[in-house]
Amino acid sequence: MMSRPLILAAVVCLMRSATAQTPWPVTQYNPQAAPDDVVLPMPCGGAMTFRRVNVPAANALDDRRVQIGSPDGRYSYAENTRITYVGGGFQDPKQKSQRYYLIGKYEVTQLQFSALADTCPAVSETGRQPKVSVTWSEAVAFTARYSGWLVKNAAAKLPVEEGSAGFVRLPTEAEWEFAARGGIAVADSVFEEPTYPMPEGLRRHAWYGSSESANHELNAIGLLKPNPLGLHDVLGNVAEFVLDPFQLNKLSRQHGQSGGYLAKGGDYESAPADIRSAYRLEFNPVDKTGERRSSTIGLRVVLVPAALPSTQRLQSVKTLWSDLPKSAAGPAAAGAPAADPLKEIELLAGSVTEPALKTRIQNLGNVVKANLQSRNEQRDRSARSELRVAAYLGQKLAQERANVQRKTDMLATLKSMPDLAKETQASLARDLQALDANLLYYFDTVKRLGYDYPGAVTASQADILRREFEGRGVGSLYEKFVERAVRHADSARNGKPLDPKSVLAEMQ
Repeated sequence: MMSRPLILAAVVCLMRSATAQTPWPVTQYNPQAAPDDVVLPMPCGGAMTFRRVNVPAANALDDRRVQIGSPDGRYSYAENTRITYVGGGFQDPKQKSQRYYLIGKYEVTQLQFSALADTCPAVSETGRQPKVSVTWSEAVAFTARYSGWLVKNAAAKLPVEEGSAGFVRLPTEAEWEFAARGGIAVADSVFEEPTYPMPEGLRRHAWYGSSESANHELNAIGLLKPNPLGLHDVLGNVAEFVLDPFQLNKLSRQHGQSGGYLAKGGDYESAPADIRSAYRLEFNPVDKTGERRSSTIGLRVVLVPAALPSTQRLQSVKTLWSDLPKSAAGPAAAGAPAADPLKEIELLAGSVTEPALKTRIQNLGNVVKANLQSRNEQRDRSARSELRVAAYLGQKLAQERANVQRKTDMLATLKSMPDLAKETQASLARDLQALDANLLYYFDTVKRLGYDYPGAVTASQADILRREFEGRGVGSLYEKFVERAVRHADSARNGKPLDPKSVLAEMQ
């Protein structure tokens, strides 16, 4: 005969299994659904919704340089602007130069957090509110439990990188802030603003501590407008734990001491001025009562792969890493090549027997490698910037060419209206002058691209620029102009003269 504890356990198991067969209403996990959402299952018939954060990259070791933080002197001790880097672990199968990570579209809700407990929770409206009063350790434990459940129960639905399934964790501060600001969906100048663009005003995008907004109360997910990446409540409602510890700022870098845990984004008690992407809150994990909790802090998760998901990736990264300090050969390197400083340093270190001197020479080699890598990254960014200018100029030339053609056609019909014809002629003359000036500017730009950057660099950066334009929703507008700029730069690099009439004829 089955014992009473075993009977109770079996009943609980059956109840959990039965509950799991009833899917949650979509309002519980995706109240503002979009066609490109990524929805993954959870226990108890639940689900969680994610959004892609694209990070264009030439290869697995490529990353994106971004500026985070704020120049506001009132908060510089913690939030001063600094340069950091983000990368996307998953590679888009259709676009090799597009990498991405997934981030929760909404803050983790009470219902979602409870779904990974021992018994299935009842679905309710309160369950749509973000989960708060969790410790950082509990937030991390939640991500671990969810990762384990997905691998066991929904492996086929997980994104995979080189045969290795992705997993859930808290975002790093860089991942969180990159996504919160709008990623590549916004221009660089907009990215560095205090908040992402909010044409409808702050109160339509964030819950904060005012009677016109949250009125100091927690709110359900997805009631307000999203940011440019489709993320809801990324600012306000509840602050969100990230993976990094809190550190003070020391001008161009973070201070060496790591303190408590770090929460981002502001909450329903925050003043409007504290609703900003750079906001950083140190959360002391303990107080006199023991482990500390806060009713204004919750979590949002990311889904990423391992950095080295396979032995093939390991070998690839080793090769890429060894190539980092190398210079790409261009027209300027034609003829007898200059001595490779790294090879010279290696030979010098090999010829020295005194240990201290050998170590100093090897350290010098590491400094040279780092400087070369920094220079190469700056070169790549500069090439991409020149390509962006060329694409904008190409699109502008197409507009001006169309205007010139339209006014030329108008003149043929205005012979009986001399005053209007005179006005149109003057306007046409101005347009022709602007067209000539911008065509010269375009020629200068593509020639600089051809003369200053190797073909491999312009090709790889053009691919990344295409992904950026796609991320901002203007890919179809600029893609053809990027392709033409690369082709014209190749012509200049190979000594083939550019014909103004032929180039202008292409701009349409």
